[in-house]
Amino acid sequence: MCFYSKPGVRVIFLSLLLLTLASCQPPLKDSSQATLLQTPTLHLLVSPAQIPVETPLTMTIETRSALVKVHGELRGVSMYMGRIPLQWRQAEVTAERETAIWTAEFFLGACSDPDMQWQLDLWLDYADGRREMQSVQFSSSWR
Repeated sequence: MCFYSKPGVRVIFLSLLLLTLASCQPPLKDSSQATLLQTPTLHLLVSPAQIPVETPLTMTIETRSALVKVHGELRGVSMYMGRIPLQWRQAEVTAERETAIWTAEFFLGACSDPDMQWQLDLWLDYADGRREMQSVQFSSSWR
């Protein structure tokens, strides 16, 4: 007689299989956001808000001014971690939305400092020819 042909063993086996499959679901995406910078014309956000290391992060710029190019890079302040260039792309602008949105996706590396300090240097090129530079410091965490 086969081990799996007994009804009680079959129910236990199927229950364990379903429990294993249910626990293999990917974690829910954290859509929380933290404001890194807010001026009358610019709003800079990062998601997830806790800024965990070794996790996909998204930085978002919202502005009512017409931007033609955004350039930015991250560098470690409390410890040298090299420079991380950010590749910004403009989201689709619709007629009903007056705000232009630019996003960049990136990762922050882990180091021995559980609350690593970072600096973002951001250059914004506007349609009217102006160039603005913003610097923002923030911290990431692996706790």
